[in-house]
Amino acid sequence: MQRRIMMGLFGTKTNSSDDSKDIFGRLGKEEKEGMMVNTLDAAEPAKFSGQTGKENMTSSNGAITDKLEAELNGTEKENVPADTVVKEEPKTELEQISDETAVITSGLVVSGNLDSIGSIDIFGVVDGDVSCKGKLTVSGTINGTTIANEVFANNAQITGDIQARGTVKIGQGTVAVGNITATSAVIAGAVKGNVDVNGPVIIDSSAVIAGDIKSKSVQINNGATIDGRCSQAYSDVDMDAIFNIPGGKAESKAD
Repeated sequence: MQRRIMMGLFGTKTNSSDDSKDIFGRLGKEEKEGMMVNTLDAAEPAKFSGQTGKENMTSSNGAITDKLEAELNGTEKENVPADTVVKEEPKTELEQISDETAVITSGLVVSGNLDSIGSIDIFGVVDGDVSCKGKLTVSGTINGTTIANEVFANNAQITGDIQARGTVKIGQGTVAVGNITATSAVIAGAVKGNVDVNGPVIIDSSAVIAGDIKSKSVQINNGATIDGRCSQAYSDVDMDAIFNIPGGKAESKAD
C-alpha cells in the first residue's frame, strides 16, 4: 500500500514536472517568437524612415542647387501669381500735355495746319488752323481757327474763331476778327465778333469790341468801347424770381 502511494506520488510529481517543463518551454518559445516579431516590427519603420530621410535630403539638395544655378545664370523667375494682371490706368488730358514748345520764328511762313500736344509760340505767319493742348502764345499772324488750352495774344493779327478750355487774353495792339469762346477772358485789344465766356470777363480801358458779350460776370473799365449787347446769361441770379416777371406780364395783360 505504501509503495503504491509513494509511486503514485512520485508518478504524479514526475508528470507535473514534465508538464511544467512543457508549459515553460511553450512560454519561452512564444516569448522568443514575440521578441522576434517585435524586433522585425521595430526594424522595418527605422529602415523606411532612413530611406525617406535620404530622399528628402536629396530633393532639398536638388532644389537648392537649382536655385543657385538660376541665380548665377540670372534666370531666376519671380513668384508672380498667375491671376495677377497689371493694368495701366488711362492718362488724363492734363497728363497727356507735353512740356515741349514749338516755335514759329519771325519771318517764317507756314502754309497748312499746325497740331501739337505741347505749347506753340508763333512769331511768324500761319495760314491754316492751329491746335495745341498746351498754351498758345501769338505775336505774329494766324489766318484760321485757333484751339488751345490757353491763348495769349499780344501785338497779333488773328483772323478766325478762338476757342480755349481756359483763359483767353487779347493784349494791346492785337486785332482779332472772329468769335471767342473760353472759361475766362481779359480783353485789352480790338475784337470783332461775339464773346461767349462761362466765367468772368474783364474789359480794359483800351478795348474795342464790336459784338455781343455773354458771360457770368463782367468788369468794364472806364474808356472801353463796346458796340453790342452785354448779358450775364451764366450768372446764378434768378431774374424772374427777383422781379416776378411772369406775374407782371399777366397783370399787364389783364389791365
